[in-house]
Amino acid sequence: MGPDTRKVTDPSRLRRSLTALRPFAPVIGRASLRDVAAGGLGLALGLLICSTLLFGVGVDLASGAFLIAPMGATAVILFALPNSPLAQPWSALVGNSMSGLAALAVHQVTQDPTVAIAASAGLALVAMFLPRSLHPPGGAVALTAALNPAMLDALGLRFVLVPVLGGSVALVVMAMAWHRICGRSYPFRQPQEAGPHPTADR
Repeated sequence: MGPDTRKVTDPSRLRRSLTALRPFAPVIGRASLRDVAAGGLGLALGLLICSTLLFGVGVDLASGAFLIAPMGATAVILFALPNSPLAQPWSALVGNSMSGLAALAVHQVTQDPTVAIAASAGLALVAMFLPRSLHPPGGAVALTAALNPAMLDALGLRFVLVPVLGGSVALVVMAMAWHRICGRSYPFRQPQEAGPHPTADR
């Protein structure tokens, strides 16, 4: 019987391969079933109430701007990550609004789709950084506006006031109420007082 010619896996090579893949693995810890249920139910109720209120005030549905898709992304952050700096009221309200204003400003200069999309998203990021109001769905707000020039023509500044700021305010208020019911702190601020030990480390 000849020698065994089956390829033997080198453990060190396998470890190196797995290590190289680590950056692509999940980095968020497992959530408890309670947090998953609270986040999902809170998000659903928030959007349900938000859309019900908008329908109730007789919003013009012909424009298609009574509730824009980025509000779904805002809701995910507010209800699932209430401790994140990106989820705090200042970030959500100012970040979304500044992004809407940035897209509206670009719309006044150009309506070329390619230029408007790139310029609106880039200007929105700058507009969020300046007042320290980074909120990722703001990029989607700018993109939504750039992809719908007819909507901006019809609504003008009302685009920023109604679906963007109005939707953001409604979601923030509902997130505050929901997290209070669930026993979580929102808005969340890091403690400013010194730690119990005589060190600078809080």
